[in-house]
Amino acid sequence: MKLTKYLAAAAVSAAFIAAPASAATMGMADLAITGLIILNANNAPVTSGIVIQNENRTGTANSNFNNAEGSGDGVGNIFSTTIGGTVDVKNRCAGPSCGAAMPAGNYPGGVENNFTAHIAAPNGNYAMGDMFISGTALGVTGANGLTRADSSVMSPGNAGSANATIANSATSITTFTVGDTLQAKFALGYNAYVAAFVDALNGVNGSSLATISWALSLQEVIGNVSTTILNWSPTEINDGVTSSDPSQNSIKETSGTTLSNLVTLTGGRTYKLTINQASNSIASEVRAVPEPGSMVLVGLGLLALGAASRRRKAAK
Repeated sequence: MKLTKYLAAAAVSAAFIAAPASAATMGMADLAITGLIILNANNAPVTSGIVIQNENRTGTANSNFNNAEGSGDGVGNIFSTTIGGTVDVKNRCAGPSCGAAMPAGNYPGGVENNFTAHIAAPNGNYAMGDMFISGTALGVTGANGLTRADSSVMSPGNAGSANATIANSATSITTFTVGDTLQAKFALGYNAYVAAFVDALNGVNGSSLATISWALSLQEVIGNVSTTILNWSPTEINDGVTSSDPSQNSIKETSGTTLSNLVTLTGGRTYKLTINQASNSIASEVRAVPEPGSMVLVGLGLLALGAASRRRKAAK
């Protein structure tokens, strides 16, 4: 597993900003699941003995820039009942920096990147949401999924937000001998990236947020009774950063494989698996408004100047 974290504003600025004369605020929340598989106690993939009876997958991706909703190739919400089927909500982008500049900066040749968590952060005013899921945990390659939410603001008076989610539920039955048991666990490959960056200049205030989350729940169903036997939310991919000042600027990047605890699966029983994944980001910039106390001082200063001017005229 690799973990890097940069807190120095200068280092973050070098990574993001090509035009330092401009203010810039960014929130980036990218989470790619590179493989979710079921292993036995000996760490070998479980490819038989469990049959998926049905599966529901829902993917959403949205963006908003200055109250204008983003658009993409197709709809922003897709529902599928195909076991192991692909759900792909195409890049949903809002803001004046979408169009040709976004594919060139983030999708070389215009090909959408569904497998790498972190993409290059272009300068500009935009918000972008994207998601993808495919495959099944009952296989050597497993299932994979992506949620991406990136927001960027380069000038005051603008605000962008983005989100992407995956909701996956499946019902399966263990087909090995009734009464026999299997010790099993989940292995999760991941690549995660969150960044919050503010470089507010010349009386501009900025704020940014980036969060990612992933959770798995496994229930054993006997008759009408469902009992949860595993709740799993790896800390490596449940994280977030915020910034409203350059001293708070932060990047966190993690990648690797993590394992759940072992669970006991009994032959001939029904199990329900639920997975939720999400990415969210916000970026905004506003011009600083003088505090009431400061405005009073300015007003008193102007009154004093007026009084002095009147005294000079009276003395002539």
